[in-house]
Amino acid sequence: MKYIANILRVFVGLLFIFSGLIKSNDPTGFSYKLDEYFSVFAADFEVEQDSLEISITTLDGTKVTNHIINPNNPIISILSGTIPWKIVPLGQGVEGYIYFADASITLGNQELYSTSLNAEDSNTILLDATVSAKIKGNELNTDTLRFLSFADNSKVITVDASEYVKESSWLVKFFQGLRPYALSLAILLCILEIILGLALLIGWAPRLTIWSLVIMIVLFTFLTWYSAHYNKVTDCGCFGDAIKLTPEESFYKDVILSVSILFILLGIKYIKPIFSNPFSVKLLTVFTILSVGFSIYCWHYLPVNNFLKFKEGNNIKELVVVPDGAPTDVYENIFVYAKNGVEEEMTLEQMSGRDLKAEGYTFVDRKDKLISKGYEPEIHDFKIMDETRSNDYVDDFFADSSHKILIVINEVENANLESIDRLKELIAVCKKNEVDIYPLTASSSESVEAFRHEHQLDIPFYLGDKTNLKSIIRSNPGLVLFDGNVVQHNWPSTRLPTVNKFTKLVEK
Repeated sequence: MKYIANILRVFVGLLFIFSGLIKSNDPTGFSYKLDEYFSVFAADFEVEQDSLEISITTLDGTKVTNHIINPNNPIISILSGTIPWKIVPLGQGVEGYIYFADASITLGNQELYSTSLNAEDSNTILLDATVSAKIKGNELNTDTLRFLSFADNSKVITVDASEYVKESSWLVKFFQGLRPYALSLAILLCILEIILGLALLIGWAPRLTIWSLVIMIVLFTFLTWYSAHYNKVTDCGCFGDAIKLTPEESFYKDVILSVSILFILLGIKYIKPIFSNPFSVKLLTVFTILSVGFSIYCWHYLPVNNFLKFKEGNNIKELVVVPDGAPTDVYENIFVYAKNGVEEEMTLEQMSGRDLKAEGYTFVDRKDKLISKGYEPEIHDFKIMDETRSNDYVDDFFADSSHKILIVINEVENANLESIDRLKELIAVCKKNEVDIYPLTASSSESVEAFRHEHQLDIPFYLGDKTNLKSIIRSNPGLVLFDGNVVQHNWPSTRLPTVNKFTKLVEK
């Protein structure tokens, strides 16, 4: 047992130090994973509300079966019938749908939608209408909506369902409350991994160290099990972007670590200190200071070792484009039927020659089941969309063989404004040297327009996938300079190049 405990002591200690260093190298990326876990837990503990039934009937007796409030905002599509209380992001409007100007519906303090149309909106039909709403068969008080003109005198509809709103568990607020502290918690966990790993190696305070490791590995094992079982967070970030693990691989890794730490705990009497206690404390203090400094440095600037796909030297087109003849996803039609309250999935072959109705089955749903996964490029969510999200300019981006630059501002609301003047100077250099500029953001059009006008940025913004933008560069804003389709340089907002240096890089 003595040898097993000490061999595992070295194995676990080194692995914890390695894991902590990898995550300390990219604390921002690790914080994204923690924030994702907090969001998932908050959503899972959200209470399910009773359904709300809304009917809209015009004064001439015509019932409106479907309408979309505003095609440019996340709103709810209301059907004549029963719907859950859920805000659903919808695409562009469809001709023939009815748009209600200046209308809103709220449930207690929860606003389902609030919007206003203007004279430029097309396919708009204004009708006199009455709105009725029910929950559990109970009629709710609503206003009568009467449109007198296109933009003026239109009335706001309010549905008061406050007495039917169910309070969510305190855990929802708890996990939501953790989200703003994701970065601080990420740095803290990174440092704890390094220090506990080192403490185990040198044998300092064995009981405190090992029990701390037990608590940490229980937490990590639960998170990876949750990811694997519920397929909620598909990349736990155990080793950052340096070593990608599937949820199942991460879970099995943590199981092995759990067993190893259990053996160390059983053989705790064999874990002896290597150094004296005063020297061990000094050593751990020095490594704590170094770990804190390293993590903060990598957060303030960029990771010392960039493991992201958009790192310098990578040809992004090769990582995005699917080769000709590559295998595609193969799906099978699956039909779901229920009998005596029990659902059963069937293929077309299994249904052939059977009278399911006579057997007592009722149809529930049809879905596509993935049989075999096709080729997936290393980067599969890189998009350069216009504000309508109907045009993607990625092909144009790759077609340009000269210098070009991505200005990544994933959230204009949280952009680092200390470097905005330097950024504007670099944009002027790009225009002078005919360098194509691609400002990418995931913020709303309204926020982008306000940001552009406030800072006098005379450049059009493109929309990208929020997750992808965070994986391009760990800075908001961040600059990525391309030579053709190869990444030449990455700069965070905290270390933008000087005008002279940048000019030498891009001038023709």
